Amino acid sequence: MGYKTVKPRHEKQKEIQNKKIYNDIKTEEKKRKQERISYLEVIADHMLLPPDVMAGVPLITMNGRSILCVENHRKILEYTEEKIRILAKPSPVCVEGKNLRIAYYSKAELKITGLIKSISYL
Repeated sequence: MGYKTVKPRHEKQKEIQNKKIYNDIKTEEKKRKQERISYLEVIADHMLLPPDVMAGVPLITMNGRSILCVENHRKILEYTEEKIRILAKPSPVCVEGKNLRIAYYSKAELKITGLIKSISYL
């Protein structure tokens, strides 16, 4: 005869409370992050800087359909002739096209050349 182990009622309640606490913490973290971004925008305004520079979001500059510069990136996630995915804050950036190449890459900026068909945030 096999015995079935049953969790005591207080263990189930403990799990439910822990999940609620975890969700409350996550909600509070999101709220603080949003407040921090708003604070950075105020500082940037007083310093006469674009708010996106202070927040560290990617700055994407495109010259025609063949040159794309991305500043404030973190790393390259995927690199093929048809698609380049870049990790950026707050979300990855995907560049699609033909004959795509990374002309140069530094900690601060990267330059993509080729026929660029689309740029999207994932």
